[in-house]
Amino acid sequence: MKKLLIVALAVCFTGQLKAQDVTGSWVGAISVRGVKLHLVFNIKKTSDTSYSSTFDSPDQKAFGIACSSTFVKKDSLFIGMAIIKGGYKGILAGHDSVSGVFTQGPAKFPLGIKKITDAEKASLSADKVRPQTPKQPYGYHSEDVEYDNADKSLHYGATFTRPDGDGKYPAVIIISGSGTQDRNGTMLGHQPYWVLADYLTKNGIAVLRVDDRGAGKSSLGTDTNNKTSVDFSYDVEASLNYLETRTDVDKKHLGLIGHSEGGMIAPMVAARRNDVAFIVLWGGPGVNGAKILTEQSALALKEKGMDSVSVAAYKKLHFSILSLFAMSATKADLDQQIPPVVEAWKKEQTQKTLDALNVPNATMEDIEKVYDGMYSSGWLRFFISYDPATALSKVKCPVLAVTGEKDTQVDAAENLGRIKDVLTKSGNKDFEVKTIPGLNHLFQTAHTGDVSEYEQISETMSPVAMNIICSWIKIHVK
Repeated sequence: MKKLLIVALAVCFTGQLKAQDVTGSWVGAISVRGVKLHLVFNIKKTSDTSYSSTFDSPDQKAFGIACSSTFVKKDSLFIGMAIIKGGYKGILAGHDSVSGVFTQGPAKFPLGIKKITDAEKASLSADKVRPQTPKQPYGYHSEDVEYDNADKSLHYGATFTRPDGDGKYPAVIIISGSGTQDRNGTMLGHQPYWVLADYLTKNGIAVLRVDDRGAGKSSLGTDTNNKTSVDFSYDVEASLNYLETRTDVDKKHLGLIGHSEGGMIAPMVAARRNDVAFIVLWGGPGVNGAKILTEQSALALKEKGMDSVSVAAYKKLHFSILSLFAMSATKADLDQQIPPVVEAWKKEQTQKTLDALNVPNATMEDIEKVYDGMYSSGWLRFFISYDPATALSKVKCPVLAVTGEKDTQVDAAENLGRIKDVLTKSGNKDFEVKTIPGLNHLFQTAHTGDVSEYEQISETMSPVAMNIICSWIKIHVK
């Protein structure tokens, strides 16, 4: 899923790094499956011995994010980033560089940062040329709006677009994929949700695209570590409630377009509410997260050149352990169940396979630590265990499920096959399942479909895909 991308981070520098001046901007980059993401720390001195800073993720157009906690011990810098369940630990390597490690959940990335000038920082923040990004005049009504959920505990920022002129228009809400994203789905210079909204609005369909919790104008809320897709589905309900207050919306034709994880959330909402007239699942999962994450990890091993026998062995073990999450009420329960699974698996493998997977050098404690880190995230624990069929089988409104043939994050054949099977068995009378040739997870025209291509492709979203979605919706709002 799009969780590969870091959207909302918090960083704070406090304390004294020896006698050196650490004020200014510092940049580094991490690589996630070939995607290079720049991280910028902007440090200001608040007193003789303390500092404050903000964080930027220029590749995702996220700037000035407030910090959490940091302390300095001798020449070491420790940064706690609670909002992403991670942090940064670095050692000052000179007056203009820090060498360290960035962590997010169980993942670790080497990260060195160096001081940069204002001009260098500005160049990182410059917009990439993406020909499909909408430009004014749009040719339709565009309005930034804000609203709250029912109990006023959450505030949302969004953009509503509709054709010019009086009247009531069918409307859709775009539901984002995993990770904190702004209303446009900004990533690596692309803004796919804005591009799709622009296309739909020009074709007579109103669109509400919404900042996720903690992004843009939307509030973060509380207890963030334990929020799951179910919680986010109620954010969508708040957006539905807002649309129904508008006089320019046709309340009989309200739909949802869910991308990636959003394609898992849309059926949750549609199963609960009769006012959802249709849903579109854009690269949405049909199988549980254990299977999706296992396939993604296996693909990463293949890309590193690991042999097929070792990859298959890894898949078996990884999926077996992830399947334990649903049966483990606590982390201690999980740790108790892992050893027998691992030992039984080891007996089935050749020494060549064990060596290829570095098993002899990994202790049981090492293995448990990896999965404990995943279990500690409420969102990830839910995603791993949740079966999309739970809600999808209860959806009676029309459904369009579309996935790119080259999608390497949500396999088209496996997931669309399961979606088709569930909807058929549940008796849904109006659904279409479609694989679109040549497209990746974002619906870009791709060569391999790998995540590393996303930034390199100038196209934000294939017109073929947008036409398929738009044409299907127009048929269902007549």
